[in-house]
Amino acid sequence: MKATGNISGNEGRAQGRFHRDKERKELTPVAVRTIASLFDLWQVPPRAAAKLMNVDEGTWNAMSDGSWQGILSAEQLERTSCLVALYRDLKEAMDEQAAETWPATGKSNAPFRGKTPIDVMALGGLPVIQAIRRHVKALKPELVS
Repeated sequence: MKATGNISGNEGRAQGRFHRDKERKELTPVAVRTIASLFDLWQVPPRAAAKLMNVDEGTWNAMSDGSWQGILSAEQLERTSCLVALYRDLKEAMDEQAAETWPATGKSNAPFRGKTPIDVMALGGLPVIQAIRRHVKALKPELVS
């Protein structure tokens, strides 16, 4: 994990989206506020929030309290985008209250096997966040809940 929460050089450019420094700098404040609000709504514990954003816990604490002055990497912006889109997809598939509780509720079906979606995504990183979003989009509402 990155102590500063920043990625530079080729690693950040490989993401395709959000690769321009100016764009990342402009998007970061809104993205950080948005993801902090979403994690509050989902009641994501700080350690899991840090893993979901690929930062250490101290960096996440600064991000969530508004004191962080860094710039998100392309990969971190992509994580934010996917997580916000996941919430939107959940709201389309079920009622709003269920969309707020679903990520923190243990699921017996694959790919969760008794773990919460938050835990699975925190352990798996961006590829798993993207896969869970695809999983939710593909399922009928009665299968998501």
